[in-house]
Amino acid sequence: MKPKFQIKKRLTTMTLAVLLLLCIGGIAAPSAQAVSAQCGWPRCTVYLTKQETQRFAYDGVIPQPPGGPWMAAYYMLAMGHRWFAIQYANRGMCIAFSLSAVPWETQGMWARNC
Repeated sequence: MKPKFQIKKRLTTMTLAVLLLLCIGGIAAPSAQAVSAQCGWPRCTVYLTKQETQRFAYDGVIPQPPGGPWMAAYYMLAMGHRWFAIQYANRGMCIAFSLSAVPWETQGMWARNC
């Protein structure tokens, strides 16, 4: 591998890890040790506990004021994720998030057994 590609690969991995942890950080700030993450090229996955899943489902999405069509799309996307999180939390499951630098890999939120 070329050294330039290795630097890009490491920077992308670190960027994905930081972004994913910052996104979860708002809901997991008081008990950050309860959230676990696994990062490696090209993906990063964050696993929430039952308590963090409950907080994400019921307190995680703050409604944004309408500010154009893109804000409406953001709001609908956030509420859709919140609806799924509520369903998982009510069934006693936990949530995992995955983010990848490779666009064709599986990404997003899914339920898992705690």
